[in-house]
Amino acid sequence: MHWLHPWFLLLLPVAAVPFLLKSRHAQTYSWLQMVPVDPFSDTVNRLVKAATSLMLLCLVLALAGPQGESHQEQKVGKGAQTVFVIDRSVSMDHPFAGQGTGGHAAEIKSAAARRLITAFIDSRPDDMMGVVGFTNSALYGMKITTNRDGIHSAIQAATGPALNQTNIGAGITNAVTLFESIPSTGSRAIVLLSDGAGKLSPHVKYQIRKQLVGKKLNLYWIVLREPDDISIFSNNTYDEGRVPEAIALDRFFHSLNIKYKAFEADNSTALESALREIDAKEKNVIQYSIMIPGHDYAKDLIVLAMLLGLALVMVKHIRMY
Repeated sequence: MHWLHPWFLLLLPVAAVPFLLKSRHAQTYSWLQMVPVDPFSDTVNRLVKAATSLMLLCLVLALAGPQGESHQEQKVGKGAQTVFVIDRSVSMDHPFAGQGTGGHAAEIKSAAARRLITAFIDSRPDDMMGVVGFTNSALYGMKITTNRDGIHSAIQAATGPALNQTNIGAGITNAVTLFESIPSTGSRAIVLLSDGAGKLSPHVKYQIRKQLVGKKLNLYWIVLREPDDISIFSNNTYDEGRVPEAIALDRFFHSLNIKYKAFEADNSTALESALREIDAKEKNVIQYSIMIPGHDYAKDLIVLAMLLGLALVMVKHIRMY
């Protein structure tokens, strides 16, 4: 057992106060020998003092925050270690189709991503997940963890608006480093979600290729596109140096010695379908440790103090009659 706020233990002498104070009676007698001996009342008085002292002791100990020792437990499930790399450029706040139809505003890409990724997370309770955002640089969101509250908060932050730049290279390299601090278990995947590509310099390409060597990471790229965007699956031919950035990035990912698949989503239904396919592919046996916090004895002490206080109120009420 350990104490969260041990300095409150300095108040322990307060528990002796009920025994130091004398009881005040309703009547005063000039000659005590005329008062008959009342052992029952004396016993009740001592019990009341003891209960008051114990109540104060419980309150002091509760303030000190006694906690049981925490321990780790090994969990075995079916899932993956996944890092979401999410585009935070301002274009993510545009609707999929560019504008609303039928008098209703279309769902914006960042909102759809937030909603569907949250559902994806909730449907995979055994996964370990991390989050990285990126605009002109990588934005750390959350390390790879099983803490669902932390993951949800990171997704909320990563789907907010930011700058009008798309530095995918920084996002991917940052995501790869998150896997270095945890042992490998189950599937390991990076899910890149963006509505643009951006041009990767030769140095960044070299860094990505170097970092991915031997990592056994699967890479998925979900392109949130609008109808007039160029498809990365286009069979068009382009002159050297004039290849669209999205197609060039797709070709670079294919050149890496890893498992890679790209998706295009021009609406929230297509995005949901892509996540559903990733969900089906990334389910292997996964083992991980979780920290089980020790028992919080402060709650027990507060309940006991409340019961003692209630008993003292009842005794006080009885003595009035």
